[in-house]
Amino acid sequence: MMSFFGRKAEPNGIEHSTARGAVSRGVHSGSNTASGSTDAADTVDPTQVSLQSLVKLRQSLPLIKRPAGRQVRASVTGGNMSRALGRGLDFAEVREYNHGDDVRTIDWKVTARSGKPHTKVFNEERERPFLIVLDLRHSMFFGTRTAFKSVIASRLCAMVAWAAAGNRDRVGGMVFSDDGIRESQPGEGSKGVTRLLNAIATTHAQARDSVLSAAGQPRQLSLNDIFKRLKRSAHTGSSICLISDFPDLDERESGHLNHLLRHNHLAACRVYDPLEAELPPPATYAISDGQTRTSLNTGADQTRKAYSDHFGLRRQQTRKIFRGHGNSYSECRVDDSLTDVAAALLRQLPGSL
Repeated sequence: MMSFFGRKAEPNGIEHSTARGAVSRGVHSGSNTASGSTDAADTVDPTQVSLQSLVKLRQSLPLIKRPAGRQVRASVTGGNMSRALGRGLDFAEVREYNHGDDVRTIDWKVTARSGKPHTKVFNEERERPFLIVLDLRHSMFFGTRTAFKSVIASRLCAMVAWAAAGNRDRVGGMVFSDDGIRESQPGEGSKGVTRLLNAIATTHAQARDSVLSAAGQPRQLSLNDIFKRLKRSAHTGSSICLISDFPDLDERESGHLNHLLRHNHLAACRVYDPLEAELPPPATYAISDGQTRTSLNTGADQTRKAYSDHFGLRRQQTRKIFRGHGNSYSECRVDDSLTDVAAALLRQLPGSL
């Protein structure tokens, strides 16, 4: 459902309407756009994402506090661990063996032909794949303040992508909605980032139109389907940033996810709206799905507690799934500062500091 929660419908409540009414009205006047999650993004329409606004977020890069990384306990130049991975997989040349070369790199065929020991030389692998995976299914098109979860998640992806490219990572990823999946192959510099951002903007526009038109039921594209696809496309050792609201994350179907967690560095971020965590102040509210209208009374303490307990339980289950194998889990409320959230995500992934 695609909604805003914030305009009064009658003296005793607030109308919870679908996007048919919310798109033209925008966010209610209480939203925080100065220090909240909008940061440097375009705030004209909090229900839409444009390629221009995502590219513009490159300007927010200096605002992202870059952590220093892990300390190295050794008397070497510099206090931080190098991003260089050592001997990489890219072959450079064969040359005569020099004293001190690694004997494991000896090219025995060339050595046999020439009668002199030769060794293989590899380029140092300084760039690693950095994959950003964004969920734009129908549950992400919801918001009661600042912007839809889908918009916030798209802006967060853009900030992380620009920061990763600035650290010489090859940025690519996957954007999925109820209508399908778009993959963006990792690329260097702004070229790789722009390709990914274009996929985000295009997918968001199509998914938004699909939710607005309410044409049929959403297709059953599950997170497990995404993990299965990602397991095939992500190279071992890749850094993966996954952003979703995780409505259908199921530990019983986490085989593909466990494979990703064991073989890659994965940072998961759950985007949520305050209304999903806690009911609004006790009152009677008018609610609508765009077709029918009814009322909701939030005054009962038992109802309020059951609502917040359900959110807390889902939070605990999601954190448990992702925090195995040295991976991480974090959360982003729609009115949080995205520069702070982006910095936290980068801190959780190696090779991006």
